[in-house]
This record gives sequence, structure tokens and C-alpha cells, in this order.
Amino acid sequence: MQSSSRPRLVALASGVALLAGCATGAPDLPQFIAQPASDGPAIGPPTSPPTSGAPPVAVQMAPPLQAVLRISQAVWEELTDDERARLRSKQDIVLLREDQYGVIIDAQGQDQSSPGTVGGAVLGSSVANAAYIDHALRGGNYSATGQLALGLAGAVIGSSLDAKPTAQFQFRYTVKQGDGEIKYFDEFKATPFRHSVGVCVLLPDLTLVTQQLCTQTAAAVRARYLR
Repeated sequence: MQSSSRPRLVALASGVALLAGCATGAPDLPQFIAQPASDGPAIGPPTSPPTSGAPPVAVQMAPPLQAVLRISQAVWEELTDDERARLRSKQDIVLLREDQYGVIIDAQGQDQSSPGTVGGAVLGSSVANAAYIDHALRGGNYSATGQLALGLAGAVIGSSLDAKPTAQFQFRYTVKQGDGEIKYFDEFKATPFRHSVGVCVLLPDLTLVTQQLCTQTAAAVRARYLR
């Protein structure tokens, strides 16, 4: 057996060596990485070599979008007319009264969720079971499977009277407004997550905003936006 299989192995090894000798490596493919452009499609490789001496193509970039800058009216009045004009040319300005923003200094929460009711389903199942047993006693034909099926059907019908569980949380925030006044604001949510103490929010909807609004001064606005 060994002597008969040896020539086959030799032939197979020779064939593999011949194929390996004839195989050549695949040529390297040209690679091109397009740079994505935020304001337009990516520019691909040129279809023909550029002509020597041709002027370079200028790519025009879209101007950046203007951001909204919230400034308190008290700080805005401290700025000069020239400074206000420069700010308006750079950004959209939203003026806020000092009672329209503030810092949360305390937060309390209460879980007001309800688990729902099941009385309707229980009542429906009980009525169905009682009706089935009464009918079986009068007719003399009782089936445990039939009673179970009718009881389940009664429970399904009775469940339409039940209230579904609800998730509701109430949070009461103590907020120090920009004018120094302290007021309470209530928030009702379906999740137990709330704002942290110390964050800056808009009032009365308690929208989170940049912390710089609650510590804003005319000097800070000049240093940050008018340098």
C-alpha cells in the first residue's frame, strides 16, 4: 500500500510546485482616498492628467452657520453701540430678561407612578366561572376545560375596565434667577432622571443651556466674542 501511494504523492507535490512557480503576484491597484467636504460632494481623481501651466481651481467654502448667542439685557446695556454691532454681524443675538434664566440650587423628586388595576379582569373571570357552573348544574354536562376557557374569556373581557400602569415623576426645582430672586418650578416626567444642582436653565421651561449664561458679564462677553 505504501509503495503504490508514494508515486501519487510525488505527482501531487510536483503539480503543486508547478502551479506555485507559474503563479505571479497580483499587480498593485491604484489607491485614491477622497477627502469628504462638508459643503459639497467629495472630489474624485482626475480623468486626465492636468495640463502643465493651468491655473489651480479655487474651491469656495460656504460661510459657517451663525450660532445663537444668549445675552442678558443687563449685560447688553453695558456694551457700546460698536460692540453690539460687531456681535450682531457675527452671531444671532437673543436678549433675555434676568428672570428668564437661573441656576438650580436644590431639587426634590416624588414618584407618582401607578401600578394599574386588575379588578376588572378578576370580576370578569368570576362572573364567567359562576355562569358556567350554574349552566352545568342545570344541564348535567360539566367540563373542566370548558370552565377554564370561559373563565379566561371573561378575564379578557373584564380587563378592558382596568387602568393601565403609568410612570410619572414630579420634580420641584429651587432656582436662583439672574436677578437674584429664588423661585420654585415643577416638572412632570415619565422618567426618573432630573437636572443636577448647579446647572443653568432657561425659565420657565427648565431647558438646559450653557453655563456661561448664568455667570455672564460684559467683560466676559468682550473677552470671548470681541477679541
